[in-house]
Amino acid sequence: MEMKKFICAKCNKIIEVPYGVPKPDFCPYCNAPSIYIHRIDPGGRGLGRGRGRRCGMRFINNNPPTK
Repeated sequence: MEMKKFICAKCNKIIEVPYGVPKPDFCPYCNAPSIYIHRIDPGGRGLGRGRGRRCGMRFINNNPPTK
């Protein structure tokens, strides 16, 4: 089974959670709240929210403005 990896900013320990399970509310090692737990793996198996085909396309402009 694939696992998501998080790191606790308080104790610097790696926390692994299976896909489909949300980020832990507290660090299992130092009991720090979830604001200190951050995702470190590339993340996502699919496109997910905000990662669609056209995401950010309006900000990419290959043609310089003409006057």
